[in-house]
Amino acid sequence: MKKIIAISALSIFLVGLVSCEKETDLYQSIKTEDAYKTVLDVDNGINGAYYALGSYRLLGMNVPALGDMATDVSKADASSGHFVTINKYTANQYSGELNEIWLYGYKVIDRCVRATNGAELLLETTTNEDDMATLYKSLSQAYSLRALTNFYLVNIFGLPYQPGVQNTQKGIILLENAPIEPFATVSRSSVEATYAQILSQIQKAKDYYTLYDNAGGKSLSAFYMGEGAIYALEARVKLYMHDWNGALIAAQTAIDIKGPKAVSNDIYQTMWRSIAITDEDIFTIAKSDNDNLSANSLNTLYGSYKGQISAFTKSLLDATDIRKALIATFTSANQPAKFQGTSTSQATSNIPIFRVSEMYLIIAEGTAQLNVDLDAAKDALLFTAQRNTAITTTADLPATQADLLTFIAKENVREFFAEGHRWFDLRRTGNTFLFGGKVFDVAKFVFPIPDAEVASGAGVEQNDNWFVAIPK
Repeated sequence: MKKIIAISALSIFLVGLVSCEKETDLYQSIKTEDAYKTVLDVDNGINGAYYALGSYRLLGMNVPALGDMATDVSKADASSGHFVTINKYTANQYSGELNEIWLYGYKVIDRCVRATNGAELLLETTTNEDDMATLYKSLSQAYSLRALTNFYLVNIFGLPYQPGVQNTQKGIILLENAPIEPFATVSRSSVEATYAQILSQIQKAKDYYTLYDNAGGKSLSAFYMGEGAIYALEARVKLYMHDWNGALIAAQTAIDIKGPKAVSNDIYQTMWRSIAITDEDIFTIAKSDNDNLSANSLNTLYGSYKGQISAFTKSLLDATDIRKALIATFTSANQPAKFQGTSTSQATSNIPIFRVSEMYLIIAEGTAQLNVDLDAAKDALLFTAQRNTAITTTADLPATQADLLTFIAKENVREFFAEGHRWFDLRRTGNTFLFGGKVFDVAKFVFPIPDAEVASGAGVEQNDNWFVAIPK
């Protein structure tokens, strides 16, 4: 793999962004040559990475919206124009949503690399125990945020990981220890190398969290990539790699750290209208009324911009399923209630990234795939399946491996509609959906790299014939 030194087009964006946007927070305005000389500088750098991660351009809207709008779960409204090109597969290398995901993904990674370098230098001279604990915490979060961002980028701009083969298909640009500098030549790594780096970063995140914990650090809330979130990320990554045993262990660890308490049906139906952390949250993007998101929110996409839940999704929800009440409660019969905002701001909702329910479904799927103990798979599946009140025991769940896996695939739709899981699930499983009345195998499709990056001359290659897999 060619060592990555810099990214030309991205560096122009990242260098110019602060002057173009009115970002006045300390972590947005540190000059590179003066940055990360103190523990506070490092902490501010991590805050800056979270800021970029939670931007509507990345996990605050674009990525979860793409995850459903590019499938049979959601429908965009042509009159509003928002996410229509993603929904209709007319997006191309010039599309704004894809450009924003790419650029802000690397903004997160760039800030994490710089914070990591600063923290590791400070650890060489720091003797204050409190400062050391803070640096361990920052390093753990920097590595976990890099892993999370790399994971999303490679699954949007690269073809899916295929178990048991050399994954030589083009991945993404990997940064090692060097931040983004202008005018150097770079290249895309393979999907294999990208996943290897993601797993390495997860391990480093766990190691530094252990040091932080041993230093007396306090558990982080679900608004941060704490220990439970690191294991939740590992569980999802290993699920995508079809490492069933690894996914099971990581998912169970995430549950054990969070606590296996289930929210009641009443709380489940109402928790979406609050920005408070619940027993479901492992990691969530925090939003507040002060964000003033307005048009740039999932709430608006599924509200005044008339994004809707599809007839397919609704067909999977029985009348006895409490999740059915999370559809048809806003301005039309097909809009989700998950992102209707709070009582004081219709544009404000937290964005869940990892939930306890996902960990149980990972355990259910992984155990069913191993086909050794289907009863254990059903035990885990019951955690979410009983939100259909007609399902009360594991005896109400399918008995065979094939039927159980089919049920789990549908359960992922029932549980996570509007949260952006569907596109990624279809690609990792190889399942298909109907697009324009034709079967669409999205595992063979990949979105294009933004043209500004390819045209910069920095060496980034486009995804060859990326549009060929779209049904005609």
